[in-house]
Formats: sequence, structure tokens, C-alpha cells
Amino acid sequence: MLEYTLEDNELTKAEGDTRAQVVNVRSYTAGDIADRIMKIGAGLTRSDVASVLEAAKQVIADIIADGGAVHFDLFNAFPSIQGVFSGADDSFDPAKHRIKANLHAGAALREAVGKIRVKKVAAVLTGTVISSVTDIKTGSVNGALTPGKDAKLSGVKLRIAGEDASVDLYFVPASGEPVKVDASELVVNNPGEIIAVIPDLDAGTYRARIVTQYTSGKLLKTPHSFTYNKNLTVS
Repeated sequence: MLEYTLEDNELTKAEGDTRAQVVNVRSYTAGDIADRIMKIGAGLTRSDVASVLEAAKQVIADIIADGGAVHFDLFNAFPSIQGVFSGADDSFDPAKHRIKANLHAGAALREAVGKIRVKKVAAVLTGTVISSVTDIKTGSVNGALTPGKDAKLSGVKLRIAGEDASVDLYFVPASGEPVKVDASELVVNNPGEIIAVIPDLDAGTYRARIVTQYTSGKLLKTPHSFTYNKNLTVS
């Protein structure tokens, strides 16, 4: 069973487009393959199977290293040369050219792929995460806030970026409208850390919220938000 989640498709401009991300793929070592061959009952010891697999690996590597090609029902492997040659008299130059190993699926592998069943699973949170909020004046962590002084937010993918009007850092009161931090008050704006001047907040309890279009690659088409689940207090 091939499991997948759906995530924002950053390569298209259409609103709501998603792409499949394969997840939870189990990897098998040569030892695992040897164990599965033993279950088939090939009449060999596990040591025999492991030795044959190791020998096959070495022989295939030697054939490729000698400039040859390997054609199996499972796969086809062959070398090629990449790079531009300046005329018929030019020769291979490692500074300009590169030898590439090519691996294409053979008939047996293509047939196996056609038999794969798929299953959609819930996505694991991989976006913005705030792990702590520190009031730099007092040193309080996940506690008191001092308006007019700096707060440091630590976490993952915190960077505030994007052209959507909602993108920013907010302090959200227990009741009432979120208070937006002016962009000029963002002292540090990095993926792992944000330092911002705390707005002139009224006394009460607040939670920090980040709205951003930032991701590891290009900006997301639509903003996403993360609200920290710790109460921050202004007295």
C-alpha cells in the first residue's frame, strides 16, 4: 500500500491546487531482501542468498564501471556523458563534462508498479510551529509580556513573508480583536527565530499568532497561520 498526503501545489497558480506527497515508505536492505527470498523457499541458506546478492551487486557495479550496460527484467542500467563539446576535435574534460548513471524500469518493475494500491492519509504538521515566547526584558518564558520591549519567538518556519494583507505577527487577546505588530517592529525575522517589539497591549491574557506564506521553497499561494497554545500575560 502506497500512502500519500495532499499538500499545496506551489508549481501552479490555480487556487486550491494540491499535489500528492508519498509518505511512510518502508525501506528494505539487502538483508531484508535475503530474508524474503528465504520465505519463498529457494532451497538456499540465508548465507548463500546474502553472498549471491553481494556478488550480483559487485558484478553489476564492475560492468557499469567498465562502461557497459545491464539489462534485467527488473531494471536497465547504463552510463551516459553530459556536457557540451566544442567541436569534433574536443575531448572529455572532467571540468566540463560528467558521466551519469541512468536507471530505467524494466518490464517486471513496470508491471509491479501497476499493481500498487494507494491510500490517502492525514498530513503530519510540517509548517510553522512556535515552541516558545520569551520576554527579553524580564527573561520570562511563556509567561509575562512587557509592552514596548522585545519578545523572542523560537520555533520552526517562523519567518513572516508574503504579500497577503493578513501576513504578520499578532497578539490575540482572550476576547477582542487580534493586535497586529507593525512590520517595522520586526527586529529579527528568521525561520527559527523572530524578535519583535511588543505592541502597547492592554492588561490581560494573549496568545501569539503567526500568519505567513513562508515555506522552505517558494512562497505559498495562500497564507497559513499558527497560534501558540500558551497564555502570555500583560499586567
